[in-house]
Amino acid sequence: MKALNHFYLTLLLSVLSIICIGVYFLFRKQTYFDFLLWNLFLAWIPYSISILAHSINNRVSSKLSQIFLIILGLAWILFLPNSPYVITDLIHLTILKDAYVQKGSLSFAYWYDFFVIVLFSWIGILLGCSSMYNFQFILMKHFKRIVSWFMTLLFSLLSGYGILLGREYRLNSWDVLSYHRLLTIIQGSLNLESLLFSLLVGLVIMTFYTSYYFLVNRQ
Repeated sequence: MKALNHFYLTLLLSVLSIICIGVYFLFRKQTYFDFLLWNLFLAWIPYSISILAHSINNRVSSKLSQIFLIILGLAWILFLPNSPYVITDLIHLTILKDAYVQKGSLSFAYWYDFFVIVLFSWIGILLGCSSMYNFQFILMKHFKRIVSWFMTLLFSLLSGYGILLGREYRLNSWDVLSYHRLLTIIQGSLNLESLLFSLLVGLVIMTFYTSYYFLVNRQ
């Protein structure tokens, strides 16, 4: 498993994010989609955490560093769903579809907004896959390969569930601090339909990540 070049990768992702934001403001005609900027910021958090964790993991191992890695790992799991979450923002095009119809067909404004959201989604996917790669790299240094892949699959499924909580139940990553609200929402989400949704989204995330992994490690 190759180590990522974090300097060039972060530079690339930063440039892509700036371009994405520039394109957004170029075609922006209303403030409705301004939430994309916030969602892009949130997508950077798990990536930033993974960079820090990777840096700590490369230093001399100690109990303190291991404890810190565990804390960072838990924080990363909480924020990871924010990266692929941007994909679900495409739902807003359906919500606003009547506003895009002119003379019985979709206006160009629809396609402008569609491709802008796709741009944000793509960067979110890259940030999420890069952060997952960093944590799998860490896991491979401490466990067998099969364990690292099992954990990666688990992370993907948890992200699918996190997206469910965010999209359908409007739960934020920091709402974990609100224990009673969190517990109530989780209890309400434990049904077959929600679990199937989480499974499907988790498999989509895993498909993205597996593709990313083999592109990075191609011979």
